[in-house]
Amino acid sequence: MRTRYYAAAGGLVVRGGQLLLLHKHLKDEYVLPKGHIEAGETAEATARRETREETGFANLVVLANLGTLRGEFDLDGIHYQRDETYFLMRLVDDQRGSVGTYDDAAHDQVTFNQLWVPVADGAERLSFEPARTFARRAAAWLEQHERQETR
Repeated sequence: MRTRYYAAAGGLVVRGGQLLLLHKHLKDEYVLPKGHIEAGETAEATARRETREETGFANLVVLANLGTLRGEFDLDGIHYQRDETYFLMRLVDDQRGSVGTYDDAAHDQVTFNQLWVPVADGAERLSFEPARTFARRAAAWLEQHERQETR
C-alpha cells in the first residue's frame, strides 16, 4: 500500500463556554475546521483561513497553539499520514466575512452544519482522533486560564 503524507491545520472555535463542531451531515461525522497547509503558508495562517472558509466567521482571535499530532487512515488503497496542528480561537462576534472564491466554497456551504456544544462535551461528540485529543486540550487550556483570571 502506498503512503502519502501531508500537513494540515485547523481551529477550535469557542464562545461563551461553547465549542463549534462541524457536522458533515451526509456522512454523519462531527469534525473541526481544518485543511491542507499550502506552500509558503504557516500552520497558523492555514488554521485561520480554513476556519474562516468552513465556518464563515470573520472575527477570530487565536488564543493558543494546541500542538501537532499525527493522524493516520486508509482510503482507496492509500495509507495517509497527516500531521495536524490546531489552534484554539475565540469568536469575537457573529460577523460573517467574505470567504472569497476559494476552490471548495460551494462544497463547504452544503457539506457542513454548525453545532455549538459545551466545551467539556466536545471530545465526546467528535468522530475522529486526533480531533478528540485537541478538544480535550482546549478544554484544559480554557479551564486553566479561567482559574488564573479568577485569582
